[in-house]
Amino acid sequence: MYWKIAGVLAPILAIGAIGVGMWGYQENQEKNSVLIKAENQYQRAFHNLNYHIDKLQDELGKTIAVNSRQQLTPSLTNVWRLAYSAQSDVGQLPLTLMPFNQTEKFLANVADFSYQTAVRDLQKEPLSNKEYKTLQALYRHSKEIQSQLQTVQTAVLSKQLRWMDVESALSTQERPQDNTIIDGLKVIDKNVEGYKDVDFGSGIGSLNATRKMKIQAIKGTPITAEEAKRKALAFTRITPEQLKEINVVDNGSGREYESFSVHMVRKADPAPVNVEVAKKGGKVVWVLDERDVHANVKKLNIEQAKNYADKYLEERNYPSMEAVSYDEYGGLAVFTYVYKQGDIRVYPDMVTVKVALDKGGVPGFQSESYLLNHKARVLPKPKLTEAQARAKVNPSLKIEETRLAVIEDDRGQEVFTYEFYGGLGQDRYRIYINALTGDEVKAEKIKAVAL
Repeated sequence: MYWKIAGVLAPILAIGAIGVGMWGYQENQEKNSVLIKAENQYQRAFHNLNYHIDKLQDELGKTIAVNSRQQLTPSLTNVWRLAYSAQSDVGQLPLTLMPFNQTEKFLANVADFSYQTAVRDLQKEPLSNKEYKTLQALYRHSKEIQSQLQTVQTAVLSKQLRWMDVESALSTQERPQDNTIIDGLKVIDKNVEGYKDVDFGSGIGSLNATRKMKIQAIKGTPITAEEAKRKALAFTRITPEQLKEINVVDNGSGREYESFSVHMVRKADPAPVNVEVAKKGGKVVWVLDERDVHANVKKLNIEQAKNYADKYLEERNYPSMEAVSYDEYGGLAVFTYVYKQGDIRVYPDMVTVKVALDKGGVPGFQSESYLLNHKARVLPKPKLTEAQARAKVNPSLKIEETRLAVIEDDRGQEVFTYEFYGGLGQDRYRIYINALTGDEVKAEKIKAVAL
């Protein structure tokens, strides 16, 4: 009897043991696969950080070498893009438990400074001596950061150091076998903290504080990495069949801005397409198609490019948008759009669309301002009449257009205003008068061609 039972159970137990062994093996393989994927993502983010800092240093060098608006504006735009990309790279590294905020803050300030400088008319309002000194200081310090990062990168490659060991050490407070990465990044952050000679201007700090509050107020259901991939594909109109490669990286919860970075390479074009998708709500924040735009080939005029940009926004569910200005450089027509609530322009709800003039397409899209500001607003009725507000404007300004508008003041606070557009001598201005108090809020020289 015993042998009969044993004869029946033995095969069952053997099958069970084999099953458990296979399950354990599969679990171990899946765990190793996840660890390898995470390590690869960390390595890629770190090497991308080195690449972007290297290019950032080159572009900052160009900004202090060139002296024409045609060259300076694209260089400053590249500084903004590269600083923003480097900040995104930092956010993808496992550093949430290690202070690296000084470096992130420095890169954010570089991005904001270069963007604000790039968007003004540098031909009429060239760099001041103070701004030139700021660029010189940024060039010096970016060179220092570049050199220190290269030292860490050399150690990572030569010693085959693993970022997963860094993550484990930071989470358990245990010292890894080789502390080169942690020590190297701590030195960089400490050095950046000592960059007291950089004067970004009084407005940058307050703008950053306001931006942080707006980021924290973003609403929406958090999306997954797979959903971010689908949203990036849908927004760019790239089909899975056209793809050679697609990667999604979670930019981390330790940053002020939670998002996914989607990196795509098409079969027909080696130039990558990068898309940032907000984790809350899943809105696309920006798109950067790095394909070469042939500046000397111009098949689209400005009207055709604007129609292209209009359709681009309409198809991506940006209703009631009005193009208010455009600029042209490097083979691109860059259009600035603002949201219209009825007949009132809401300038904080702004997007930028870059159209390639060589063969169409949108190599660049930026909607962060729209994402952070767009909301349902109950706007008050003006307490001043248009005539009363007009009386507050410099009488020398030849007013051509008047409208109601919502703008942000220097502290980032929304103000309900009358907008007066006109000319004074050879220059064009927008003057904003508070529609409730009559105070002059802002006088703005037109930075691009008004539409």
